[in-house]
Amino acid sequence: METGLTGGADIRGEVRRAGSGRSSRALSLATSLALVAAVAIADHLTGYQVRLAILYLVPVAWSAWRMGAAGGALVSILAAACWTITFSSSHPYPHAAYLYLEGAVTGATFMIIVALVARLRHALERADERFITVLKALDMAVQVEDGRSGATLFANRRFREAFGDGHRFGQATGEIFDAERRRWYLVQARSLRWIDGSAAILRQISDVTDERNARELAARHREAAHRTARLVALGELATAIAHELNQPLAAIATYNNASLRLLEQGSADPEELAGAMRKCRDQARRAGAIIQRLRQMLRQPLPTPSGEDLNDVASSALELAEPEALEAGVALRLSLAPGLPPVRTDRVLIEQVALNLVRNAIEAVHGLPPERRHILISTRTEGQEVRLAVEDAGPGVPEEIAGRLFDAFVTTKPGGLGLGLSICRSVVESMGGTIGYERGAGQGARFWVRLPPAFPEAG
Repeated sequence: METGLTGGADIRGEVRRAGSGRSSRALSLATSLALVAAVAIADHLTGYQVRLAILYLVPVAWSAWRMGAAGGALVSILAAACWTITFSSSHPYPHAAYLYLEGAVTGATFMIIVALVARLRHALERADERFITVLKALDMAVQVEDGRSGATLFANRRFREAFGDGHRFGQATGEIFDAERRRWYLVQARSLRWIDGSAAILRQISDVTDERNARELAARHREAAHRTARLVALGELATAIAHELNQPLAAIATYNNASLRLLEQGSADPEELAGAMRKCRDQARRAGAIIQRLRQMLRQPLPTPSGEDLNDVASSALELAEPEALEAGVALRLSLAPGLPPVRTDRVLIEQVALNLVRNAIEAVHGLPPERRHILISTRTEGQEVRLAVEDAGPGVPEEIAGRLFDAFVTTKPGGLGLGLSICRSVVESMGGTIGYERGAGQGARFWVRLPPAFPEAG
């Protein structure tokens, strides 16, 4: 065993010395012989009426534990001889051989006890050796302190290499920073009985600087990821606002340019000019309403719905998209089912959804032959729900992205952001509705929105 911080002593010898303490072999032998004499005298004085010979096992076992098998054998022989001499003086045998045979049996019994005690002692020493060997081989620094004095009873190689004659952590436990070495250590302590039976404290000290740095680096990465996610969300919000405001602002610019041309020509019809300005005013109000709805959605994800007529929504979407359709040479048609029940929706947001679908259809048929540049906006009931559909005669949607049309950043437009249909889906689903795509009657595409009624019929 290594005692203190010295490592040259033999382990087995040190274990024996730790077990014997201050007692010497001579003192142990003297004590054992005194006990043998005391038992012999007591056995003789009682006239062998009480079988005190069993007490010879005390010095025999004591000597075997303190001095090993050789010392125990010597005391066993002396104890057997004492018993034979004292017993033969008062208990004659018919044959002397019987006396010597019983003395030999007694001595053999003592020798068996010696062998068992010596083997137990050896097993305990080997267990202590294995324990010390394990402590030496550990990768962490290990120190054992006396529980009362604080003196170092054992320190392995890793401890001596890291801390020399002692650590600077006192009785503290947990992750502790060593300012001198600029390292973090995990200190763990527990109470135990040392190999000599004394109370001790086993302290394990692990260098966790790399692990701590890795945790801090991971935490910084997570924080950077969170900041990036917030920036992405902010960018998506800005893109969504720009996407939604583009339509009314473009309409305002168109009507304003038309008004300016009429004024520049000097032949402006006051009624025509007033109509254009009213449309400018309506589009400006519409832009303000869109911003207001987006603010409400940020504060409260679900807008407050009301009962709306989808026929009015379809007509309004056609009117709003008509200037762009005329410029692209696209014909817009309505097919409205009469007597539709009002639906549970927000007028501004669902109107914006319908307008977005119409504008997508205009872009899909733009540049096609005139016979294919037409769009149908229709409404009808489907079960308990009301459906609004926008159908075009364009090239349709490629099969490979048809299932992902309403995901963010999926688009078929060159330079498109792929957010329009994703925003439409979010708006429709927030009102309890559904949005979908299917192939049209010809080559085109049909996008539809289904919304629940505002006042569902009872059971």
